[in-house]
Amino acid sequence: MTGTLRAGDIFLCSFPFTSGGASKTRPVLLLFDFGADCLICRITSGPYDGALHVTVTQWRRAGLLKPSTARLSRLVTAEKSLLIKRIGRLADADLRAVRHAWNRNMRL
Repeated sequence: MTGTLRAGDIFLCSFPFTSGGASKTRPVLLLFDFGADCLICRITSGPYDGALHVTVTQWRRAGLLKPSTARLSRLVTAEKSLLIKRIGRLADADLRAVRHAWNRNMRL
């Protein structure tokens, strides 16, 4: 994947496991574009609740196949080459919810 990407874009990605030993193709949410790399978070259809888990209310519009949750607690800085295909984009309301959760909970 080349070019500038936008926060809220959803891609299929070869998402690495925390151990670094393997990966799985899954949807991810782009949070920040750093040039050659980007910050992404996992999107999952499993039920999660918490301050860093944001329900995607308009999941069909976003290109997702099932009701989904963006897991801001599962972040990866990845090379853009791991992004396989853009499948959609969060609706404005869902992107606002992600930004709100990030700004409320991610402080140094």
